[in-house]
Parts: sequence; structure tokens; C-alpha cells
Amino acid sequence: MMTFKQICIAICLTMGAFGADSISAQETTGKSNVFIDYFWRPSDVDSNTAEQLRGYVIDAINETNRVNLIDVDSKSALAQERSRRETGDLSDGDDMERLAAMKEEGANALIQGRITALTVARHVTKEGSVYYDAVINYTLKAINPTNGKIISTKTIKAGDEILNLQTSDTPDEAVMKVCQTAKRGVKSFIEEAFPIMGTILDKAEEKKDEFKSVYISVGSDAGVVKGNKFSICVERKIAGRTSHGVIGEAEVKSVEGGDISLAEVKKGGKELKKAMDAGQTIIVKSIPKKERAGFSI
Repeated sequence: MMTFKQICIAICLTMGAFGADSISAQETTGKSNVFIDYFWRPSDVDSNTAEQLRGYVIDAINETNRVNLIDVDSKSALAQERSRRETGDLSDGDDMERLAAMKEEGANALIQGRITALTVARHVTKEGSVYYDAVINYTLKAINPTNGKIISTKTIKAGDEILNLQTSDTPDEAVMKVCQTAKRGVKSFIEEAFPIMGTILDKAEEKKDEFKSVYISVGSDAGVVKGNKFSICVERKIAGRTSHGVIGEAEVKSVEGGDISLAEVKKGGKELKKAMDAGQTIIVKSIPKKERAGFSI
């Protein structure tokens, strides 16, 4: 069972004011309201391509189940600036006004996309057949609308993978395929930008001198699903600052409610038991999935 100190800390974490750029210091009590803006594009990339890529990115974000995603197209006060956003005709002051408007609409964070390059190549086989392929580069940013600070950023390149076997009969088809492929890096971006934080509620299984499984204070309300991995950290105060030292790792075996999940302790079971027996503050933080050759694993 939790000590009185751990119970008090869990309550304080839950009651803390939510802020997108300070999520690492607070317990996740629900999904963030995240707005996704129109994507900026250079003059040699048409608006249809930008919207196509944006659509695939939206699909990928929704698949993570990590945030409540809101399209600025659904907000009349924001959608009316679409033409200026697409052409890049915005000043820093305009951006801050737009962020303020998003905050008024209930945004905890904003995602911006910027296409930096798109190339389409024509190839001819030995047999004389013609085919096309494409490479696209773009950057995603998560921004705190309160102060304009960047929460996380990631540059994604698709189409030049070693094992890329996609070919197309037309340039338009090549662009469509590469935009679809480019969504593969989105999941890790979202998981890094919006980590899930929680506490350990209680042990579930104990053997000898270590914990084998525990209940954690986050569940379906925060987008937790079976298989999610969490770092187990001890919170320390050093010279007035807070640090989180990793002592183990856990994997969700079952989501048992909006704010509770059962997790198997994969590493650090002994260290976890010692820390909890000593009344130390234990925090769990979601671990983004690693990527390999453009794929999440």
C-alpha cells in the first residue's frame, strides 16, 4: 500500500494546473487538447500536396490515441486565416495573436507542419518502362500556446529508404504514396511531445524482495493501451531542483479503468520495492517507441 507521503504527493500531482510544456512534472489526468494548424509549404509545392500530407499526419496522430486532436478548420476564428497561412504571409505578431486565439478556444498545445522539400524523379527501366518516385522532407513542431515555446520538434524524411520499393505510374501518384509513407514518423513525435506521467498506486504481485507487477495511476483517460512501456523513476530534490532518476521499467498488461492500469515490472523490481518501502516518491513516465528505417517498433 502507498504511504501517507505518497498519497499526498499523488493528490498534489493530480490537482496541479495542467500546462503542455510542463507536463513532465505533473500527472497526466486526461488527454491534451491539441490543435493542428495548416501546413506551410514552399512555392514549388502545391496546396493539394500540403493538405494531403496534413491529412495523413492527422490520421497518424489519431491512431496514437494520445491526444484530443482538433483541426483548426473546425474553428471559424482560425480557419479564416487559411490563405495567409498557406502562403506564409504571417509576421511574428500574427503568430502570437493566433496562438492566443487557440488558447481561448481551449488548446493545450498546437502542432505546426512545415514542408521543406519535395522532389519527384522520373526513371526508365532497361525495358523502356517509365516510373516515378518521390522524396519529401517536413518538420513537425508542438508549441505551447500560452507562451509560444516549442515543446518538441521533429524532422521527417520519407521516400529515400533503402528498402523503399514503391514506384508509381504518374508524378501525382508518387507524391500521394510518399505523403502516406511520411506519416510513419508521427507516432514517436506525439509520444515524445506528450508523455504520460503517473504514480504507482499499489503493488499487485510481490515475490521475495522485489515487485513483479504494480498498479499505476493512468489508464484509458490518458490514452494508455496494453503494451505501453514506462520508466520507473525516483524523484529527488537536489539544490532546490527536481530530478527523476530511472530505476526500472514496466509494461502495461491491462488497462483497468480511466485512471488505473496493471503493469508488469520488467526491470528494477528490487530497487522499486526498496524505494517504496523507504517512502520515496515514485513517478512513472511513458517511453516513446523506437524507430528503425522509418518504422515504429
